[in-house]
Amino acid sequence: MLEKYMENIKKATINLYKEIAPIIGSRDLVYSLEKIISTAKTNLVDLDFKKVEFVSRSAAHALLVMKEDFLRKARNKKEISFINTNDDIEKMLRIVAANRALPKKEDVRIKPEMVDINSLIACKNC
Repeated sequence: MLEKYMENIKKATINLYKEIAPIIGSRDLVYSLEKIISTAKTNLVDLDFKKVEFVSRSAAHALLVMKEDFLRKARNKKEISFINTNDDIEKMLRIVAANRALPKKEDVRIKPEMVDINSLIACKNC
């Protein structure tokens, strides 16, 4: 039974340095990667970050969302793994993942009141 299951599992490795760029600074680049992954006839996809120097926060967010989306799909479901990430890319992915899990609370917004400068001058003599 396990052998039959193992026959159905296929794995692909996508070299991001070659397919995208050494610097992944845009969500749009991740969207083009999503199309490549969708057409792959595999169940498992390794995204190889070897030689990739930088991933922006927005690109890291798009990568994590894409990973979750492929895992949730009923059809064409794929498990995506990130391999050979350098320390900076690993930290960026962890920070973005943590922010997705526990988003920052809404910022307090201050609404300043308009004050006439003449009333301030008059108040100085009060």
